[in-house]
Amino acid sequence: MSFLAPLLLFALPLALLPVVIHLIHLLRRRQVKWAAMMFLLAAQRMNKGLSKLRQYLILLFRMLAVAALIFMIGRPLAGGLLGLTGGAPDSVIILLDRSASMEEQLLATGTGKRTAGLRNLTAAIKDAYGKRSKLVLIDSATLQPVNLENAEALADVPQSGPTDTAADVPSMLQSALDYITTNQTGRTDVWLVSDMRQSDWNARGGRWASLRAAFATLQGVRFQVLAYPETSPSDLGISVERVTRRETNDKAELLLDIRLNSADPAAGPRTVPLRVVVNGVGSTLNAEMKGAQVLLQARAIPIDKATKRGWGRVELPADASPADNVYHFVFDQPAPLKSVIVSDSAEVSGPLTAALTAPLEPGRTYPSSVLPLARAAEISWEDTALIVWQGALPGKDSAVAKQLELHVAAGRTLLFMPPAQPDDTAFMGVNWTPWQSAAGDQPALVEWWRSDAGLLAGTRAGTALPVGETEARRWCGLAGDVVPLARLGGEAGKGLLLAQAARDGGNGAYFLTTLPTVGDSSLARDGVVMFAMLHRALQDGAATLGNARQKSAAVDALGAEPAAWKRLDIENADSVLPVDRPLRAGVLERAAGGSAGSADNNSGAGAATGGTGKDSLLIALNRPPDEDAPQTVGRAVLEELMAGLDWRLLERTLENEKSLTSEIWRTFLLLMAAALVLEALLSMPPRRSLAAPGPGGELKSPAA
Repeated sequence: MSFLAPLLLFALPLALLPVVIHLIHLLRRRQVKWAAMMFLLAAQRMNKGLSKLRQYLILLFRMLAVAALIFMIGRPLAGGLLGLTGGAPDSVIILLDRSASMEEQLLATGTGKRTAGLRNLTAAIKDAYGKRSKLVLIDSATLQPVNLENAEALADVPQSGPTDTAADVPSMLQSALDYITTNQTGRTDVWLVSDMRQSDWNARGGRWASLRAAFATLQGVRFQVLAYPETSPSDLGISVERVTRRETNDKAELLLDIRLNSADPAAGPRTVPLRVVVNGVGSTLNAEMKGAQVLLQARAIPIDKATKRGWGRVELPADASPADNVYHFVFDQPAPLKSVIVSDSAEVSGPLTAALTAPLEPGRTYPSSVLPLARAAEISWEDTALIVWQGALPGKDSAVAKQLELHVAAGRTLLFMPPAQPDDTAFMGVNWTPWQSAAGDQPALVEWWRSDAGLLAGTRAGTALPVGETEARRWCGLAGDVVPLARLGGEAGKGLLLAQAARDGGNGAYFLTTLPTVGDSSLARDGVVMFAMLHRALQDGAATLGNARQKSAAVDALGAEPAAWKRLDIENADSVLPVDRPLRAGVLERAAGGSAGSADNNSGAGAATGGTGKDSLLIALNRPPDEDAPQTVGRAVLEELMAGLDWRLLERTLENEKSLTSEIWRTFLLLMAAALVLEALLSMPPRRSLAAPGPGGELKSPAA
């Protein structure tokens, strides 16, 4: 319990006023002895215990009435925002989750989680803190602190609006930590508004331990987590995994691979109507859905033969989560799927080249080249989708290492294979450790791999890759923060076979711990797993090449010049502010001749031309794939993440928006009234009993 006017609690000593008055009243009495006093004193001694108790109870109820009056005037709260005596903090930092999943809404009112959280928090800050605390907003999209004049400005600033981005809670907390330490904010309340999605909290990441340790050293920092974890079981999400333009002698069409995801895996069979819009022209198709998800492969959408490039979207009927009901796409003449193998070993580069140059899609080219480690700087960075690096990792401060980091940051793919002699050199926080070998003549087999997504996911037909049959005789260890994608079993001690860099910006950097040579593994001999893995990495990297690209909405999705881009999928394109264009899903176009670096953040050689250099660049921005995962963080995980910190969880739902500052002064009013009534009952004099009439009709006392 806390109070909106805690200074009035200093008046609590006034509750002793009835005792003081009682003592003063005793001192003012004068004793006068008279003859019958002995009888009265004797009668009083008989009732002394009960009389004393009655007097003490009267004083107690009078004190309770005064104390309840003081508490009532102090405006008590049930929310506990300020603490009993702490009052308003010096600073209030609001960490706002603006991810796409925060737009999930209650259909009856149309209110989303972000809107409800802002409204609830604004009212709480206005009532509890007033203008006594400095307000700072840090949103999940920009991570930049914004000073607010008052609580009402929280819902009005552009940094609190909706986005189609993802959230990174550890990064938000890091931004808050940097602000607190830089500005010496004093006593600080940190409010985190979130829908508790697992993908946003990244509970298994390596940053939580350092964050807890850093915040534990700060005095007077409290955390309040305002959570909206409830998800709608009827929600459907849609995404387009591949767009291919196909032309024959008599027609042209787009082939779409459309995936539908359901939040309720137990949902029965149903028909879902879809609306497909291509260059502003709409058509409909039906999808038969069973279970949690369905993949519609190569759904044909007719287009004009003269249409070589363009844009479109696929729409679901409206439901509780509008952010995942639309998916945008663009198409153009496909760019070459170019790869570069950096290795000094022909035995390693041979099978890799054979796999990468084998065509997967008709009509597309798969150029691949091999460079020795000494000539790695000659890589054509601007048009290479995949780089396979086999050898010692480049030094941290070398030019090649910086180019490789830019390559990954641009959304392209990088696959590392171990060198002959591992050392301590690290890339994105990961380094090789010494080679290990299988015991005896039996190679180690893959015991576990991630089959739902990534490079080793199942095929489009739903069958799993034969990853479990992959043999490894020699493999390197890995040290650093990585996401395991495949593990070896048996005597290998669950050694890693494939992992992904977990550091920020390392989503496209992979580490394969063995080589495709006869003495090391069966990757080249069996071929299926290696072929699928390399071509998926190639496809992922190629998404940022050519004049039509798919990207996830993010603050840097359009580079340093978002104003140079124009929205094509809405009539009033100027209604979207330039600062919001990279944060909202849609189709954008930039005129030919612009800097490609503004779109892919790659400052490598040749990055001054956009796409092929003759057409404008089209980009389709969509929510990140992780935003479609409904899993949330539970209280047990939250207690582990916030261990050692002063924090509290406040869960709310859209159906029951309970106020954060519920005043309970009426409770103390009732308590005061009850105390006064009881005091009055105890203060009433005892009733006198009437004596029975005597023989002559006169009244006689009971003692007569």
